[in-house]
Amino acid sequence: MFHKFYQQRTRGIWYVIPTIFLIATYSFYLFAQRSPVPLATTPDPKQEIPGLPEPESEDAVVSPPSETPLSSEKVISRTLVVAQTQDEDTLWVNNLAQDDPNLKSAVYVVDNSSAPLTVPVNKGHEVMVYLTYIIDHYHNLSDVTMFMHAHQITWHNNDFLDSDSAEMVRHLKGDHVLKNGYMNLRCHLEPGCPEHIHPYVGEESADIANVPEAAVIGNAWQELFPQNPVPSVLSQPCCGQFAASADRIRQVPLSKYADFRNWLLNTSLEDRISGRVWEYVWQWLFTGQSEFCPVETTCYCEGYGICFDPGEYDLYFKYRDEARKLEEERQELLSKEQPEPFTRDQIEALTRKIDDLHRNMNEIKTRAKETR
Repeated sequence: MFHKFYQQRTRGIWYVIPTIFLIATYSFYLFAQRSPVPLATTPDPKQEIPGLPEPESEDAVVSPPSETPLSSEKVISRTLVVAQTQDEDTLWVNNLAQDDPNLKSAVYVVDNSSAPLTVPVNKGHEVMVYLTYIIDHYHNLSDVTMFMHAHQITWHNNDFLDSDSAEMVRHLKGDHVLKNGYMNLRCHLEPGCPEHIHPYVGEESADIANVPEAAVIGNAWQELFPQNPVPSVLSQPCCGQFAASADRIRQVPLSKYADFRNWLLNTSLEDRISGRVWEYVWQWLFTGQSEFCPVETTCYCEGYGICFDPGEYDLYFKYRDEARKLEEERQELLSKEQPEPFTRDQIEALTRKIDDLHRNMNEIKTRAKETR
């Protein structure tokens, strides 16, 4: 009986084992269909993988993406060209160039033939420097080139920039120069505008008595621009300081600049007169306009970023004119050897008025600068 039971049990086990095997095989098949797992293989290093950039070099460093996109605004390169004599101080130019990585300087010493930068002949004041720089750098100009005199503080600089050349360079809007091609660095119209010179060509001109270059500028024009008729009037703010874009400078052929410099080298005009002729020619050369007299407030705001209410602008110069008049009166009283008590009281009263006027002027100037 035991033998019979053993046979039945053994036979049952042999039935169960295939059944379990079939069930396990079928389950594995279903699992594999749901979740296919690829084989882990090592890619060929020579094989290109679509979607990945080519490595730049073995030293290339992959940086994480920036949280803020890089600005597409182009950095404007600038060069400051300065005409200097040996006794003039241009430390301010060096300081500017050291502080601004996008500013280069080119200081020409006109009366030292051994200087690193100089001119063929010291003639025509700053004009010889300007033309020489353009000729020598015509093909590798900065985006914006500023042409200026050596003195840092001078009467013909801009009042709202403290008459300071360094401040003018710091505040100058390069994009404004690029947009317009040319900018006279002086915003104040007088002297020079409006209708400053009526060129004299063989006829009497009322300008000759007050404007020495008026007597010669007509003939000079015919020599410089023989293909262009002499304008009836030439005007722009004085005094031979301006900025120009590289594109605008190169609109004039290099050979023409060489011709202009040859004219300057060979002219019989006095040094100061030949230089002043060009004060009222630059605007025509770079803009094609014989009269170039921008609105003063527009020049300050768009050219230097100093914007203010036009009424306050006019009020500032009203205060300034009044202060200057009172300063003359005070100086006249101070010139007396032994001022009487009454005179001393007058001097003190004038001083208080002058101080009040300057305080008002400074407040307007501060408000204007705060709007940048």
